[in-house]
Amino acid sequence: RRTFVFDQSHIYFDGTWGAALAEIMTNEALSWASYFSTRPKAVPAAQAPVPLSLRMPPVVEQVVASATRSTPEVTAENTQADLRELVQLRQDFKQRSDLLNLTVNDLLILYRAIHAQTYRPSAELIEAVEKLQRSRKKNARAIAQEILSSLRAQEEHTAILIPVDGSKRLPRERVYPITFDVPLVELKLLNLHDSVLASLPDAPKRKRSKVKSETFEQLQREYLGALAGFGVVMSRAKEIAIAGKSASVSTIKLLAHMAEPLQRFLNSFPDRFDLLNDIIKGREVFSNVGAVAPSSSLLRFITAKDDNEKKMLAWGVLTDAEGIMVITLRDFRPYVARLLEIQQNKLAQQIAQEYLDSYVIGFNQYIRDLSLIVRTSHQA
Repeated sequence: RRTFVFDQSHIYFDGTWGAALAEIMTNEALSWASYFSTRPKAVPAAQAPVPLSLRMPPVVEQVVASATRSTPEVTAENTQADLRELVQLRQDFKQRSDLLNLTVNDLLILYRAIHAQTYRPSAELIEAVEKLQRSRKKNARAIAQEILSSLRAQEEHTAILIPVDGSKRLPRERVYPITFDVPLVELKLLNLHDSVLASLPDAPKRKRSKVKSETFEQLQREYLGALAGFGVVMSRAKEIAIAGKSASVSTIKLLAHMAEPLQRFLNSFPDRFDLLNDIIKGREVFSNVGAVAPSSSLLRFITAKDDNEKKMLAWGVLTDAEGIMVITLRDFRPYVARLLEIQQNKLAQQIAQEYLDSYVIGFNQYIRDLSLIVRTSHQA
């Protein structure tokens, strides 16, 4: 499919504004194309215009050469998220209890935290990395060891930066960022999920154990209560962000009124201390612009991150006019740059694509599990 890319700075455009501008420009272009199609065919000028020969002065070349380079990255995309099952699950939640008020984005973020703890690289990917380890490329062994350690590590905490639309409170304000660490351990969400699935009354009613049914119902209530609690925490966090009172927003406003040297000095603090970085800036960006209008031509949304070197991943989500959820992932993890330096672009891409694919596959299974848990009752 032929597409047009709108490369917009997040300094001026957040996801919502960027999507709106892309739609406006697309519709305007289509309008002009329709108009020109009714006009007589253009006749080329007898003499072509002379192109300008522009050269940068040496001073400008030096400035460009010394400018900070963008962080090397690879990008992956997936369109396999089961949106229909996701919508049905939210309806099941609503029928079960008004307290189970989790949005699509809440569920995506919840599973992102679960995925960070449960991801395991495939045998195929491990083999590809071990092949690099055996190669004679410069630093290949050290890079491969770094990749294997990173892929096998379990992230206990995933500090996610979520952009929240602040225009509803104040039209001139656009995005209020909030850093959110999903309370998986505090709410026992992972353990409860596994326990409820293990206690599902899968036998016919006449053979079903009464004890097992009672255990399932007890765990089911506890788990759904924990999910409702997560929804309340997310809702409250977004309320704080919209009010402009999150730690991220407060820090931005504090720095804005300081002298530039002091700004740079204080802004570097989170980069030095992981805990402070997790509270203020986060390690990932997760931005969902939602579903576009039925007449929209937008196909995907690729988000951006700030210049914080500790931000490793940037997730962008858009649901197009055909109801397809398109998830993109920009991977800035340290070994990406090292792989690109030794011309291992294909391996870097493979790692990012598998990581995203495993997230979507796991998310779909998680939604199916939740649907089964919500719909199951020992009286059924």
